[in-house]
Amino acid sequence: MRSFVKLIRPVHWIKNILIFAPAFFGGKLFNKEIMFISSLSFLIFCFISSGIYVMNDIFDVRYDSIDPFKKDRPLVKGEISLRVASFLSVVLVSVGLFFSFKINLSFLIICAIYVMIQILYSLVLKNIVILDVFCVSFGYLLRILAGGEATNINVSGWLFMSTFLLALFISFGKRLAERKRLGEKAIYFRPVLGEYNESFLLIVLGITGSSALITYVIYCVEKQGFLVYTSIFASYGILRYLYLVFKYSIGDPLKIFIKDTQLKVVSIIFLLHIGILIYL
Repeated sequence: MRSFVKLIRPVHWIKNILIFAPAFFGGKLFNKEIMFISSLSFLIFCFISSGIYVMNDIFDVRYDSIDPFKKDRPLVKGEISLRVASFLSVVLVSVGLFFSFKINLSFLIICAIYVMIQILYSLVLKNIVILDVFCVSFGYLLRILAGGEATNINVSGWLFMSTFLLALFISFGKRLAERKRLGEKAIYFRPVLGEYNESFLLIVLGITGSSALITYVIYCVEKQGFLVYTSIFASYGILRYLYLVFKYSIGDPLKIFIKDTQLKVVSIIFLLHIGILIYL
């Protein structure tokens, strides 16, 4: 049972909290109907995303055996067979897509697009430089769009772009961390890493990080009021993430968030500040 839990990665469900973003920023987080639909959408996306995680592990089992952080995964150690894992992946995704139709058609379409992109990523796109990072970033973006469609809350264009650019920043940071951590073995773990070099990744991180911050500031200015001051905490969070990527060679935002107290504190302050401004 422990192996199955590790395989579906429930700890990564925290990424699906982005589904609540439209309700949170729209000032409707405490609306009972909105919360119910958002919570149901969250659970549906947990099923789908876990199915995708299992699928990715199936395709990457050969490469994960090289990575010191992933060599203890259940499929690599043979604790779960590939046949059982494949069945589990299909069931999780199918159940998620079935219930997504109960929300509305738009939500189902977004979930289906997410699944399609992830399948293409695992089969082909993960080996195409730059496009591989865009696919990962779309995963974050689609979660927010799914939350908006499920609750019929419009997602601001500036918030949309800020999220996408931040997702690119985080994803390129993960690539840089992999390059630094794996060194010469990087190409054997993930062939596309051979197409990246640290100089290019540093430039891209500077562009995407600053662009994400600028678009967020514009979003805050558009909303008017004291929301613009939350950009101070956003700036610190972006710079802190970049610092930790260099220091620990860990690009996974979830692992960094769990590891670093400062990042957790500034994230909590950031969200509380926004919450106070919107709801009080």
